[in-house]
Amino acid sequence: MKTKRKPQAIHVHGRRWFERTNGNTYHSVTVWVDGDQVHRTDFTYGYGDHWLQTATQALDGLGLLPGIKRYNSGGTESLWQYCQDRSIKLVTEVDDVRRKKDL
Repeated sequence: MKTKRKPQAIHVHGRRWFERTNGNTYHSVTVWVDGDQVHRTDFTYGYGDHWLQTATQALDGLGLLPGIKRYNSGGTESLWQYCQDRSIKLVTEVDDVRRKKDL
C-alpha cells in the first residue's frame, strides 16, 4: 500500500480448519485494503470468528485503523463497527476447509 490514508474498502478472507484429533480449530487470514494485499497470516489457533480478530490486529499493527477504540480489557472495537462508523466498505468471507494444507 502506497500511502496511509483512510481506506475506502477492506476485504478479509478467512479459512478455518478443524483438527479432529485434538479438537482444535485453526485459521488463516488474507487482508486487502483498496485492492492491495496488505497482510497474510498462516495457521493461527482460534475458533469461530477469531479470524476477524486476527485481521483487525494485523490492520491495527500496520497503522491502517487510526482512531480505533481501545478498551481497558486490552481489546479493540470490532472491525465491522470501525468500518461502519467511518463509511469504509467491509467485505468478509470465510471458508471451512477439510485439510490443514488448504489453510
